[in-house]
Amino acid sequence: FGEYVFVFIALLLILITCFATWKDGNTDLSDSIIVQHFSMRRNIPRLWTAPKPSTLPFLEGLRALGTLTILIVHSQLPMIRMPVWNTEDLEAQANHAIFPLINSANTHMIQFFFTLGGIVFGVSCLKHIERSPSFRLAYFVDKLLRRLLRLVPAYAFIILYQATWYKRVKQGLLEYKFNDFCSEHWWTNLLFVNNYIHPTEPCLKFSWYLGADLQLFLIGMALLMVVWKYPMMKGFLMNSMIVAALFIPGYIIYATSTESTMTFDMRHALAELRTYDHFLKFYLPSHTNISSYFFGIIAAMCYTRIVKTGSQHQIQPLLKKGLVISLVALFALNGFTTLLPFVNIKKENSIFHAVYGSLLKCSWGCSYSLLFLVLSLQSKSHFLDVLSHNALQLLAKISYCVYIVQYSVIYGLYTNLHIPLIYGSFNMVRQFKSKI
Repeated sequence: FGEYVFVFIALLLILITCFATWKDGNTDLSDSIIVQHFSMRRNIPRLWTAPKPSTLPFLEGLRALGTLTILIVHSQLPMIRMPVWNTEDLEAQANHAIFPLINSANTHMIQFFFTLGGIVFGVSCLKHIERSPSFRLAYFVDKLLRRLLRLVPAYAFIILYQATWYKRVKQGLLEYKFNDFCSEHWWTNLLFVNNYIHPTEPCLKFSWYLGADLQLFLIGMALLMVVWKYPMMKGFLMNSMIVAALFIPGYIIYATSTESTMTFDMRHALAELRTYDHFLKFYLPSHTNISSYFFGIIAAMCYTRIVKTGSQHQIQPLLKKGLVISLVALFALNGFTTLLPFVNIKKENSIFHAVYGSLLKCSWGCSYSLLFLVLSLQSKSHFLDVLSHNALQLLAKISYCVYIVQYSVIYGLYTNLHIPLIYGSFNMVRQFKSKI
């Protein structure tokens, strides 16, 4: 029955789109809601030429490039679980001296998006607070509803596809390697709690980020409500966020006796990390990723304050020095991951692992937030002009749809391969191109 529902909805959407496109500009129906929202003739140009965000459009360009990077990484991860001719090359890569450094960079790449989400949401709210000093709860309710309206329809459609039609696509000798649990656990996704509930049997594995991001959005919303209602508490909240950003990740590492950063183990990789404690207890939960989101909100507070006081020229040299110091700390902390295999310190209630893991995670969020802050205060830059180009703005607008569709495309492709692969850069590039 579910398959018939999916086919019906898919055909209905196609027919409505064709009808709206045909009617657009030709009849009196061109101003109807259906035509406005479904006409390709109207919406494709709108995606390209729609006004850029009034504040910091380059951040959307960075979002587009970040999504492309994530797509490249995710398209290669399943290759580890595929039959390959040259297993020795795969093992040699995992045993290379600098592999822990690369693995750490890959693991913490997601902090870019959490920091970006924090600064974009923070700047948007704080600009509104400056224009409207009187507190209104309805503003945040409207923000939340608009966010859900953007997320849920497309998300629910892809979940329906995964729960019904996906089993027809993943028919092959390797389909048992790529199990999905949308028919059982779809509700955890729609409630945005899939990073906490049934994480070992996920529906759309990569969508854990959407749950964590919405949870951090709600936390950020609560904090900015306090800032709006009680402006004098802004300094206290900033200090509290810094303390929480440093304390919470370290406490979780100490209390759960997990590693300070994700390590590579083939048995966990073959199980898609679903049996890996660090992945389940430290990588997925929103409270362990709160540091980067908080640094993003703090950067937004600093940005609005600097712009309001007109002190860009005085502050920018200090911010650039701070960014250099932060990047040095970032590279030093990540470089230390190459020595971790030789550090014989037990992870059970380890203060060393707690402190190091917390500093490592915070170094990414802090560096990203300072980078965004420095770029946002630059008056003119060819680099910022490129990031603000319509092409990257378009890619940023469709990045959400690309993110939720990638799982179906990637796994659908791999399950239909019938011969062993050769693990190498050529095949990685070819697999990525085929998914695009």
